[in-house]
Amino acid sequence: MLRTLDTNREFEAIARAFLSKHPEIRHEWRQIRDAWGGRTDLVCYPGEPREVFASLTETQITVGSGGDETDFEDFGRGLSPAQLAAEAFARLEHLLAKIGT
Repeated sequence: MLRTLDTNREFEAIARAFLSKHPEIRHEWRQIRDAWGGRTDLVCYPGEPREVFASLTETQITVGSGGDETDFEDFGRGLSPAQLAAEAFARLEHLLAKIGT
């Protein structure tokens, strides 16, 4: 069965709006393909020691930097997709602020 790339549209919308207001944050969007279809990654400051990332699928968002990552998923917490995206994005903003962005 052919599957398409996965993403989290709510998180992606928040991140794109934020990044358009902060052009100083060097970033790239990557489509990662795998046997299950794939995911979408946002990488801020790619290749630098201060790199921060978010890996997006519809059901899970992983946000991290420097070997420290946090998974965000609903798994019975009763969160809407928008609430889940906001929670994960808050972590991304925290990591960006921590590195001095």
